Amino acid sequence: MAVSVVAVLTAKPGRGRDVIESFREVSPLVHRESGCELYAAHLEQDGDVVVMVERWTTREDLDAHAAGAPLARLNDLNADLLERPYDVWFLDAVPLGDPQKGVVPEVAR
Repeated sequence: MAVSVVAVLTAKPGRGRDVIESFREVSPLVHRESGCELYAAHLEQDGDVVVMVERWTTREDLDAHAAGAPLARLNDLNADLLERPYDVWFLDAVPLGDPQKGVVPEVAR
């Protein structure tokens, strides 16, 4: 079963775009990792919070990502940009209502 992840990174004031740039460098590497189905950045409209939405085919794929070089590089790039360590949530989908609108769709390959 796929593993969904949401990571929230709170940038120091005015540094949200710099955090996005760190993801711009690392995301192509992550997208090539085994089991990466979704790895998408979202910037809060006020500009200091970055939310990453991720989906991994298996927990093993996610664990390999967590121990891999791209995430280590991302952590290095963000070392002086964040207010605090990022928050990460591991989520199970709970389909509700309309089957097309009540769940994040699978990514076409």
